Amino acid sequence: MVEDKKSNNWPVNDPGDGRNPVYFENPMIDALVTVTMELGAAQWVQQERLRIIEKLLTEKGVVTTEMIEKYVSSEDERQAARKNRDAHVTRLYGAFTKLQS
Repeated sequence: MVEDKKSNNWPVNDPGDGRNPVYFENPMIDALVTVTMELGAAQWVQQERLRIIEKLLTEKGVVTTEMIEKYVSSEDERQAARKNRDAHVTRLYGAFTKLQS
């Protein structure tokens, strides 16, 4: 990563709209990190959706799109989901924590 420590100019470049800041000298690295984050988020959504589908199938024996969209998790399920999400993030992005700045 490139950091201008003297002026505390971070990110390296921001075109002004705040939507596409550049954190690395090579913009391809920024693009790869963005893709990785998007894929991880999409994978998490699919994992949660599958959990709901499996629960509905177990309880009702049938599942519809409407049932999935209207499903409301219990507090216990939400707590378990938060724990699972944290583990998911650690598995996917833990390699970033091993990098030296």
